[in-house]
Amino acid sequence: MTQQWEATVSNDEKPNEKARAIRARQRAIGRELRRMYDDVAQEPIPEDFMDLLRKIDEGDDNKSGKKAS
Repeated sequence: MTQQWEATVSNDEKPNEKARAIRARQRAIGRELRRMYDDVAQEPIPEDFMDLLRKIDEGDDNKSGKKAS
């Protein structure tokens, strides 16, 4: 992957400029990943999944001798 990034920076650029360009790309990737994660984290939990979690909780309560509320 580094090789691909290095190929996008011309050979006549100074190493400092090359490192700056790589860091800028990494920051851009990080921002986009955070944005995508935030979008997914804001989605509601599907009702089927919530039903499954409730059933698991009820099963755990029954195994430990507690009454399910």
